Parts: sequence; structure tokens; C-alpha cells
Amino acid sequence: MTSPCADCTRGCCRNYLVTVTGYDMWVIANGLRLAPEQFIITVAQNTPNGRGFLLDPSAATSYDIALDKKRVEREDKPCVFWIELDGGIGRCGIYPLRPYVCQTYPGTFVDSTQVVRREDVLCPTDAWRDGVLQRPIWRGRVLRMFVEYEIYGLAVSHWNYHVLHTPHPEYIDVPGYYAFLMSYYRRLEPIRASLSPDEWTAMCEQWCECLAEGAGPIQRSYDRMSPWANLLDSIRATASGFFQDDPLPIVGATPNLETLVVGGRPTTDT
Repeated sequence: MTSPCADCTRGCCRNYLVTVTGYDMWVIANGLRLAPEQFIITVAQNTPNGRGFLLDPSAATSYDIALDKKRVEREDKPCVFWIELDGGIGRCGIYPLRPYVCQTYPGTFVDSTQVVRREDVLCPTDAWRDGVLQRPIWRGRVLRMFVEYEIYGLAVSHWNYHVLHTPHPEYIDVPGYYAFLMSYYRRLEPIRASLSPDEWTAMCEQWCECLAEGAGPIQRSYDRMSPWANLLDSIRATASGFFQDDPLPIVGATPNLETLVVGGRPTTDT
């Protein structure tokens, strides 16, 4: 089947600011051998969501990380990885490495189970038809994204606690946050590799069942997660391995399966 994006000129990759997780950043940085500063920007959150990181102890503003925009003299600035073609169309230059918000766009969950097309997107109404979004591959992507949100939230919570309690706030900066995330996900890589892709998918299914009950397995114990108890302990221990002088490290916020927008931040901010 030809992708609905192949001949579309609606400009999603030009008009949206694509906020990402630390895992997305790590995948792109390692896949392209780039420093995060070469393609990531920091943007203030319009609405705090529990995954915003802090840069000063006042906690007045929380931030997201997002893909940078190309420096062009026009209003609809394309994603830094966008490859422009003739006729107003184009292609993603990092398609195999694209963030989860791009992999799941324009889908969202209904009743925490079924993936459907969002109504607040630039995609034409009839673009995704014939049950495409109901195929298992889409559900799997959305489930994995929710898991990545919580693993990222764990990292953010430890960083934020450190920012609020460090005796040296003058050392807190954006490059330091990027370096922390890169080290965090590098340490997580062998933990991820301990599961096969099928095992990871099965874990994500059960993980999201927990999220639907109000709290993820990072924060609450569930019998259904017992096959992956050691992996969960390892993820928690990895996050706790940073900022060990902080008195009481905390865990991350749980994403809400009913309200979380799947597919990025629909905005023209640059």
C-alpha cells in the first residue's frame, strides 16, 4: 500500500514542532553520530505534563526537547531532517530513526485500546482509510511510545529533583541535561537488549494495562509485571545511579492513556 504521505502537501513536517523523548534523542544521536545540540532544541512547555525538565530551582518554567527547525526565511520552517522535493512534497531524512511521535502520527488511542486518526491534525480526513490504523503494527508503536514516555519520565524526575536540591544551581544547564540523558540511555541499552523484540512487545502490552489502571509499574507493583521484575528493578537502579548525593530520589509521572496526545505537539511554534 502506498503511504498517504507520499503525495500529500499539507506540510505536517513543516508546521509542527516535534517534541521528543530522551530515547528518541539517543536513537538519532547514535544512529547519525551527532551530538544532541546539532538537532535538538529546548522549548518551554505551554502546558506542564509531568515530563518537563527544569533548569533552575525556582521551577517557574518546565521544558521539552524537540527536533530543531531548518533556518529558512519563511513561516513554515521544516524539521531539520526534512528533505524537500518538487511540488511541495518531501521525505523524512531519518525515517528508520524517526521519533515515536512521528511513528504513531496521526494516531491516538480510544478507550486505551483502539488506534484511530486524531481529529486535530493536518492529515486529510480520508487519508487513513481501510482500517490501516487498526493494524497490529500501529497498536504496537503506540504501546511502545507510552512505555518510553514513562521511562523518560523517570529520568526527568531524577533530574528535576537534583535541580531543586543541588547546592550548585549555577552548574545546571541545557548541555548538562543532554549529557545526562545520553548517559542514562547508554546505561539502559544492555537492559533493553536482555529482551527479544517479541518479549519487549509483550511487556509493553502489560505495562500499558498497568497505565490504564492509573499508575505504571515504575511506581506500583503489579502481579502481571512479575516476568519483568528484574528488568524494572534495573531501570529504576539505572536512574538512581545519578545524583547520588540527593537525599530522596523520586520516580516519574505516569502518562495518562486517556488524555495523552499521540503524534507530537500540534503547534507552529519554532
